[in-house]
Amino acid sequence: MADEIEALHRARAAARGFVAAAREMAEFLERSSAVFAPQQEAEYATLLAREQSTYRQRQEAVHQLGLHADSIEPDET
Repeated sequence: MADEIEALHRARAAARGFVAAAREMAEFLERSSAVFAPQQEAEYATLLAREQSTYRQRQEAVHQLGLHADSIEPDET
């Protein structure tokens, strides 16, 4: 049971990390203009990499708990 509780704590922390990364991306876009300067493109790339990394961490932590979604993609048939 202690392992499951620790896994749940890791999943919660990973979810909070993902939320923080998404918030940083939203804040970046709020202060950006429609035409991006090179330094803004570099900042975007950094923020996107962080967002993707925290997404993967969250998914791994949730999967360790045994939670899986078959598919969230719309059916293309």
